[in-house]
Amino acid sequence: MQNDRLTIAETPAEEASAHSPARPAGTSHDAPRPRVLHITAVDLTIVALLWPQLRALRCAGYDVRCASTAGSNAAWLEQQGVRHFAVDLRRAITPIADVGALWRLVQSMRRETITIVHTHTPKAALLGVLAARLARVPVIVNTLHGFYFHDEMPRWTRRFYMALAWIGGRCAHLTLSQSAEDIHTAVRLGICRPDAIQLLGNGIDLERFDGGRFDESFRTRKRAEIGIPARTVVLGITARLVIDKGFRDLYEALRRLRAERADFHLVAIGPLDVRRAGHLAADAHREFGLTDCVTWLGPRDDVDELLACMDVFVLPSWREGVPRSVIEAAAMGLPIVATDIRGCREVVAHGENGLLVPTRDPAALAGAIGLLLDDGDLRRRMGNAGRERARREFDERVVCRRILDLYGEQLSRCRLPMPSPQAELEQTLPLRGSFAW
Repeated sequence: MQNDRLTIAETPAEEASAHSPARPAGTSHDAPRPRVLHITAVDLTIVALLWPQLRALRCAGYDVRCASTAGSNAAWLEQQGVRHFAVDLRRAITPIADVGALWRLVQSMRRETITIVHTHTPKAALLGVLAARLARVPVIVNTLHGFYFHDEMPRWTRRFYMALAWIGGRCAHLTLSQSAEDIHTAVRLGICRPDAIQLLGNGIDLERFDGGRFDESFRTRKRAEIGIPARTVVLGITARLVIDKGFRDLYEALRRLRAERADFHLVAIGPLDVRRAGHLAADAHREFGLTDCVTWLGPRDDVDELLACMDVFVLPSWREGVPRSVIEAAAMGLPIVATDIRGCREVVAHGENGLLVPTRDPAALAGAIGLLLDDGDLRRRMGNAGRERARREFDERVVCRRILDLYGEQLSRCRLPMPSPQAELEQTLPLRGSFAW
């Protein structure tokens, strides 16, 4: 993995000059709009996480397409004028199906004359960057949302996923990392060359996730709506219901707390993920004797309103990129209890806006939650600090501008024309995707 030599072009300029005629840089109203293809494993990622970026790209004049496994959100994307290609990119490694998906991606990229391929999530990134190389796409960008491998994996499993990350990192012309810590990891392990990876960061809609929008009467009504008892400290988590999000650790921590106190209630938001290894049932908390103090709401599109009902946010995940759920909770003024892992450490400063605990340690998790249950003043201080940090560091408008600037740099390097802004689109495109999280 230390060998830097590849038999493919190392820069987008080399790729463009080798396979397409040079064109002058600059904006031309007569030139076709650059076509961008974003590739993810599932279409929920597109509408729940990437829509602000796609909206910004369309307003800037790019012709935006998407590819993912077929899902319920594809029709909504088509209604917004974003063409969607259904390709089987399920997260599991399935060699025969994966070869077929790779070939379909190559065909789509050639047929649609894609200018920029932008990949997301491990499986989609691997197949997407390989397909883009085979299709000789001029610009290949990958967003690193966090590494799939982690220190607690079995040795050979870890090495396998490191190798997949290396292929993706070396085939992309530019890797954008949401996490500064992941950049150091990528360079140290030889996954990316230092000059081929840059910090993108992560951001949210700070106007939507603003606790000041909701008063105490709203909190009271919303709590009653979802059946939360009065005068209860409400804990919250937003995550897929799978083991590696730390749900079993959380349930065990709450079981220990429940033996001593009954003044809290957990509200869990997020979908089941039955295709994924380690998925949990919606009633998994019953095994821990938590029937009367856990409410699982499933996927919701009113996450901001639900966060307004909470007092403490918890995410005991085993691995993360830069978790958007934690950023949203911090922006809403909630103190955070999270695991001391890459990504979470970039949102939570221990002792400032939350508490960090070791992974897979229910005792430490129970201790941190208990500390916040006991101290309302500490919750308020940490919540205020988290709100200020979120507004300072996690604005999605900054991320969108960064994407546009980096795309422009890549097009200029390839001597490809810049798009013409389509400002009128900004008034017609919705600000966020229509999804249930």
